[in-house]
Amino acid sequence: MPCLKIINMHPDLFLLHPGFERITRFVVQKEQRNVKKINLIVTGDADLLELKRKYFHEESFTDTISFNFNEAREAIEGEIYISIDRIRENAQTYETTFTKELVTVYIHSLLHLMGYEDDTAQHKKRMFALQNLYVHLQETTRLFRNHRKRSEA
Repeated sequence: MPCLKIINMHPDLFLLHPGFERITRFVVQKEQRNVKKINLIVTGDADLLELKRKYFHEESFTDTISFNFNEAREAIEGEIYISIDRIRENAQTYETTFTKELVTVYIHSLLHLMGYEDDTAQHKKRMFALQNLYVHLQETTRLFRNHRKRSEA
């Protein structure tokens, strides 16, 4: 039974379920957790900016927002919103590939759903160490399909 539902709302990119299900199961297994349901909503800067305004009263762009619907150590249930626009820009800023940045952001969000925080230097160090390890261990092929018209590509 799939533990992940992908809602592709971005006009240029379509995330593929098998690859993200594989990543999800890998991280969940490593963390010895169970998943009830995760919705991954793939969108752009405008939608995440609106969420930041509504739920965090902040006026800033972000690559991801995670909403955790479970109590600590219960089966994971939540939503992850990712901005393809921000991930593209971050890939250029950090001089990495779009695919690696996409996987990094997704794993970061999964770790938030598992209760990891990055609100202090110590928490951030622990979370980023796990995130980087899990990204390094991932197969990053066949994760998305572009939707752009051939004349625009």
